[in-house]
Amino acid sequence: MKAKNTKELKEKIEATAKAEFDFEQHLFKKYPDLFHTGEDGQLLPQFQRCWNDCPKGWETIVDNLFGSIDQYIKYTTKTEDNPDKKIKAWVYRNIWRKIHARLDRLFNPYKKVNYTVARTEEQTKKMNKSFAMKVRRLTLRITAWFMSEIYIYVKPRQVKVAQYKEKFGTLRVYVDSGDKTVDGMIRFAEYLTSKTCQDSGEAGDMCKRGGWYATLAPSEAEKQGYTKAET
Repeated sequence: MKAKNTKELKEKIEATAKAEFDFEQHLFKKYPDLFHTGEDGQLLPQFQRCWNDCPKGWETIVDNLFGSIDQYIKYTTKTEDNPDKKIKAWVYRNIWRKIHARLDRLFNPYKKVNYTVARTEEQTKKMNKSFAMKVRRLTLRITAWFMSEIYIYVKPRQVKVAQYKEKFGTLRVYVDSGDKTVDGMIRFAEYLTSKTCQDSGEAGDMCKRGGWYATLAPSEAEKQGYTKAET
């Protein structure tokens, strides 16, 4: 950050801090459940949390990332094994599914006879279709009973954003209580920032200036004295 004098440097630092603070407030108001808050329900003071830093060119990516995580947490339901029904789960997976498959092969007149179906064409023609339908309905009810017992429906754990910042030219996002789906969202957003200029939001590449790295568009790289880094 170049400045002609101390006063100008201070003004630029304050302006940058204000812009970052405003964006953080925007995220907090839009996705309040993703942030740690104090007893008053407000965003924790800076000294009580990690410093967050999002370059202007990546604000849309970060906004969309947090929006995706927020929607996933609020509206996704997943199935998990019911820890209280382990015996029934074992019976279903190791015994009932095999019985069900065999009964379906025997009593489903619409299955084409081949090496997987345990009956002949003649047996199919003589099959009592009314009785066969009753058998199939009963097996479906038993399967539905097993499914309702051995699985529970849960929502993803609430995610809290611990920190988001630029590091070595790309975005880094750290969260508490995330799962593999959230991790995938974060990895994708971080990849997008490696192709997006952090200052302008245009297409960019990883650039280097001495020991500093930044993802910049060609015009921004030239302006700031960066050169494209070798990959």
